[in-house]
Amino acid sequence: MCKLVLARTGVVLSCLVLASCGGGGGGVTQTQTTTQITTPPPPAVPRSSIKNLMIVVMQNNSFDHLFGTYVGAHGLNSSLPSYHQIDQAGSTITPQLLSNLSPDDLHHTRTSYQGAYDSGNMDKYAWENGDVSMDYFDNTSIGTANDGQLFGVNTLWSYAQQYALADNFFASAMASEPSNMLYMTAANVGTGSDPYGYPQLDACSAALYQQNKGIGATITPPLTFQNVGDQLSSAKISWTWFHEYFSDEQNGTCLHYVPQENVLQYFQSTANSANVQNFTLSGFQSQLSAGTLPSVMWVTASPGHSMHPGQGNIANGIEWLDNFVQAVKGSNAWANSAIVVIWDESGGWYDHVAPPQLSGTVGLGARIPVLVISPLAKTNYISSQQMDFVSILRFIQWNWALGPFTDAGQAAREAQSGNICDLLTTTCGNP
Repeated sequence: MCKLVLARTGVVLSCLVLASCGGGGGGVTQTQTTTQITTPPPPAVPRSSIKNLMIVVMQNNSFDHLFGTYVGAHGLNSSLPSYHQIDQAGSTITPQLLSNLSPDDLHHTRTSYQGAYDSGNMDKYAWENGDVSMDYFDNTSIGTANDGQLFGVNTLWSYAQQYALADNFFASAMASEPSNMLYMTAANVGTGSDPYGYPQLDACSAALYQQNKGIGATITPPLTFQNVGDQLSSAKISWTWFHEYFSDEQNGTCLHYVPQENVLQYFQSTANSANVQNFTLSGFQSQLSAGTLPSVMWVTASPGHSMHPGQGNIANGIEWLDNFVQAVKGSNAWANSAIVVIWDESGGWYDHVAPPQLSGTVGLGARIPVLVISPLAKTNYISSQQMDFVSILRFIQWNWALGPFTDAGQAAREAQSGNICDLLTTTCGNP
């Protein structure tokens, strides 16, 4: 007879063989044979040298708008038909350096994105969003922040020169938030593709719904499909979605807080959980000093710190971002950290590259800039491999051995995206 015995190295199959001996004594001898079946140990995590991944979410800037004249990048091209566009007054508009560092907000709904996209011609920006939507910043675009300090796009360009920049990174959705953040955390927008679809479980949604129901606002029922936070929790990997002014959701004042940008509030499993936390730079610095950062963290800047058009001088957002990066660089965590800086959507600014359209999705949308700031990033490198927000998700799943989502639809969407590993010195694999 045989029995299974658990051993430290795997499963041991132990067999007892009964054999009769000749002669009248009827004696029995016992012979035991043992076969050891080894099972491979689980992969060590993280799989790369990146122990702390920090995804910083800025807002509403296209690649051409911030890096269109960056040397070596796939930027503005005056030979393209879309470089010359006709506005609603019948005037021909071409990209110009934008001198106003506090530009107004532009149209950035799914309808306006589709209009500017114009079946891939990318030639209706001036018509849909006005002449200013064709304009761009460069490294001379420097403004005065609220504290009197000078900050500008040259800071962003400097980080690109020191580390890695992606110039073929697309929004996952041709739509506004929460779409792209849903793709980044769950490879699925579910019912959350409406920019006026507020998360039901968020304390600031009801008042906004009343305020905007006349223009189509809705309340999005809680999403129940799996997100990457669920995966991380199951694997006992620490993670946090940090959100500036989330404390104002918790205290009910809702000042400086935009529910649609706090994507984990859309999910039944994570809304108002301990993993969704308020962010302050001072609190972040304290965690850096104490060595208590989560393994995976997202940080969503408030509108005034995110470079969002209509929210003041872009110098304020660039200064905030620079303070964040410098805090990490000055800490013990820096050697094993990677900061991924993304802009959540193009915001209606002109970009000349037609985004590929993926079947069964609401994207891709126009290009956005992405920086990877890390000692593990390639130096002064521009990656032109196609990526989108789901590429960040895939890296998280690979680095912490989470695997892809078990839902077939989510897994299929993941399979449509590459990963961000071309920006890093490490060799990566699929989730």
